[in-house]
Amino acid sequence: MDYWDTSALLKLYAPEPDSAHFLARVAEGQRPLLTADLAAVELRCALQRKEHVGDLKEGGATALFERFTHDVAAGRIITVPYGPTVLEGVEQLVVRAYSADPPVLIRSLDAVHVASALASRAAWVVATDTRLRDAATLVALRVAP
Repeated sequence: MDYWDTSALLKLYAPEPDSAHFLARVAEGQRPLLTADLAAVELRCALQRKEHVGDLKEGGATALFERFTHDVAAGRIITVPYGPTVLEGVEQLVVRAYSADPPVLIRSLDAVHVASALASRAAWVVATDTRLRDAATLVALRVAP
């Protein structure tokens, strides 16, 4: 299965210039998608930010977030819980990332996403965030696009 970071997941719910590419990946790829529990918080904030700056009409953030929660409830998206396995993965990843030459300057939530992908045994990580992609590559995960 594919693990989707919030940077890519957002493109499924809010129109962005490259949304078509990500929607096509979902249409031709395996279902369900995997993501971390924390993606719900990140997605809600990103959608609300888009509404605030006028990229979404008033009430659009709530409507799109409800679509996401419906997809989770319907099993189209599986959230990976933040628990001991993910926490242990985060600790190992952060040490490895900052010990690399050159170091991968991973951020906390990106570390949770990569550790969640590892814990769920995802085949691919779908993300547009550069640091997250670098960290995923560091631990031999395949990255798309």
